[in-house]
Amino acid sequence: MSDADNPYRAPRPGRSGTSDAKAWADTKDAHRLIAEALARLVATDPTIPPHPYLSRHLAHHAARGDVLDDAHVPLAVLPWESSANVRTLLRQSGAASAARRQEWLEAWARIEPFIGGAGPDSRLTSLHLAHHAATRPRTPLDPSAARVSGSRVTPLWSDWTAQDNVLAVSETRLESLTRTTTADGRCLLVTGDSHGTIRTWEPHGVPAMAPLHTYGGAVQHLLPLPGDLLLSAGTDGSVRVWHLTRGQLLAEPVHRPGTWVSALTLFAAKDAPEVVLVAHSDGRLGALDPVTFRPVDTPLPSLDPAPALLSGVGLGGTEGMALAVAQGRRVRVWDPRQGGGYAHEHEHEGAVRALVDLAAPGRYALCDDSGYVGFRDASTGRETAVAPAPPAGPAIALTALTVAGRAAVASGGSDHTLRVWDARTGAAIGGALEGHTAAPVALTTLPGTPQPLLVSAGADHTLRRWKPGGRGAGAVRAVRRPVKAAALAGPGSSAGAPLIAVADESGTALWDTGTGRSAVLPAGHATVTAFASALVRGEPLLVTAHSDAGIQLWSLDRGAHAAPARLAGLLGHSLPVRSMAAFPCDGRTLLVTGGEDGTVRLWDLDRTRALACREDHLLSVRDVAVLDTVRGPRIVSAGTDGTVRLWDPATLRPVGPPLHCGQRVVNAVAAVPVDEPDRAVLVASGGEDGTIRLWDPDTGQPVGRRLDVGDGPVAALTFFRTAAGRPCLAATGPGGTIHLWDTGTGSHLLRIVTGSPLGTLDAFGARQPGGPHPRHPVLLAAGVAGVCVFDVRMEGR
Repeated sequence: MSDADNPYRAPRPGRSGTSDAKAWADTKDAHRLIAEALARLVATDPTIPPHPYLSRHLAHHAARGDVLDDAHVPLAVLPWESSANVRTLLRQSGAASAARRQEWLEAWARIEPFIGGAGPDSRLTSLHLAHHAATRPRTPLDPSAARVSGSRVTPLWSDWTAQDNVLAVSETRLESLTRTTTADGRCLLVTGDSHGTIRTWEPHGVPAMAPLHTYGGAVQHLLPLPGDLLLSAGTDGSVRVWHLTRGQLLAEPVHRPGTWVSALTLFAAKDAPEVVLVAHSDGRLGALDPVTFRPVDTPLPSLDPAPALLSGVGLGGTEGMALAVAQGRRVRVWDPRQGGGYAHEHEHEGAVRALVDLAAPGRYALCDDSGYVGFRDASTGRETAVAPAPPAGPAIALTALTVAGRAAVASGGSDHTLRVWDARTGAAIGGALEGHTAAPVALTTLPGTPQPLLVSAGADHTLRRWKPGGRGAGAVRAVRRPVKAAALAGPGSSAGAPLIAVADESGTALWDTGTGRSAVLPAGHATVTAFASALVRGEPLLVTAHSDAGIQLWSLDRGAHAAPARLAGLLGHSLPVRSMAAFPCDGRTLLVTGGEDGTVRLWDLDRTRALACREDHLLSVRDVAVLDTVRGPRIVSAGTDGTVRLWDPATLRPVGPPLHCGQRVVNAVAAVPVDEPDRAVLVASGGEDGTIRLWDPDTGQPVGRRLDVGDGPVAALTFFRTAAGRPCLAATGPGGTIHLWDTGTGSHLLRIVTGSPLGTLDAFGARQPGGPHPRHPVLLAAGVAGVCVFDVRMEGR
């Protein structure tokens, strides 16, 4: 490249004037000119890799030049973008770039934290889907707008509003989180991770300084102190003292190899100086001076030889603190004013996971493995309030905050959500805060106007910001209600645009994706939990299961735009149905249902009556499917008990012994047809352990290797064939990524990253007996952020 053609050289004034020199008069204009020159080097085809310098630095130059927009950072460079910093640059540019067109940049920013090591195909496809979801909600297909060269999908329909509140992403699992204010008044977030690294972040998510390395175990506790000091502790049994702003390790006052630190907190008894309490996994409790960090000889309670959680509880005025101590299921309160023993003690249903002091004197909150979140008085020992209807699974993290002037507590649960509770009444404040794709493990707050913001560190490696009592902070539009159930209900009014059924807490609707028109399903107050489609005596039916354990049948003969007519109801399950499948058998249309009551039930849809019931699963039935075998149809069911069972639909008797899959809970099953002379179909099982296994239904033996999704449990599976007949299995789950495998070779084909937890997958034709198949397979994906429908084009461009 000649000097004249080099876009990186500094422009020089020419003979005709000094306009170029004037353009370089300030740094902003210099970066603008560089961004413009670099953008001209980007190919229009996003499948062509740009120069590595463009991938790494173009967005930075555009941001510094105040031209961070789609024109200066073109679509074609984003699948190759390697700075992993677009999201932060957009947030920093703020109002200055609000008038610029940033549709593709904003779409990329939404998936950037989750894209990881995905290849260019997966990156471009994920970006394409994210852009469609953000720019064309509930909009019928426009083929000219839907095509992007190199993308493996064509978006057909989106009703999707994902959270946009990711502050930062860590390469490793986050373990701890706190907030500190430096001596010069800066408010910073501090995180500790599983690799022993401590990082500081500005409130908008930019790293504040170089990371600190402990070269020990996971950093599970962080305690800020005045003078820019920070204490850290974790699984290597050590407590370290850092000067945060200087990045210096000052001391290691505690070092106990073979143990781990279970608690690190400040405590001040009445008429006694403040100390740092350190509890270890063997029940040893010690105190340090918070200035010299030398051991302090002070009265302390005795602990059992087990890990302990600690929280000082302020008693108000000059009364000092009591100490709440949790070991396993037992919680005790030690009040140094009352002598050496414990003042109060109580047991919990589950092991206690967190304790937190509240603003009200003598009050504290705690949570446990049963999902319990409760509030107690340290002076009397009585429970003052309890959060109603605990969420499923353990509550594992707590922090105190203020919401609209009310004292409150935020909890993080293993169901990946945050919830906010009134500390006086225990009542919920707002709805669940959803967006993490793994459990939030630590919480803190940031100052905000008119109220503090909530910050969470998740096992999904993300740091997120929330508005307490509302949906995630930073969302540019109202966040859609999470989808409870969704399915491809049949062909719509135009070719290639299916009819879809979608249910959330507000109701159930049928959408014609070809016209954008919808019809409300008059399903009553019980939320729909599952859908199935059937063809009964030539009439298309929609089958709905409800939260009251009932099942309803609806006629779709009125067309895609008319409200379906209710035909009949089926009763038998005692708890809601999680999955259903309809199929033809011996001249009849049968329906198999699997419920939370642990039963598999078979129904005759022609006569709307029950045929049989099996109770072999020990716990709930998570999914059902139907196999087309050489011996006729076979029913397959998956359960929380970790088994997959096969049934003969003629008798609903077991076909062979249960398959013990070794995947903990089996959440999903699918039929996988194979082109082999000795067998027609395999069973795919998706497990809580994040793996997929293929099974021979005749021998009960696994076939091939395990497929590992690598980003959490498998929640849904579906099978389809590409336009060229290639057999593919799609899987997804709370990690928010749709994985596609070639079941013939076992090769991983594509990752479609959404950045939001998913729970439903359906493929056009998989559950529509007799329905027409499009040229390209159509997939539906649904979850917390909504629903999207797209066709898959694995062959060609």
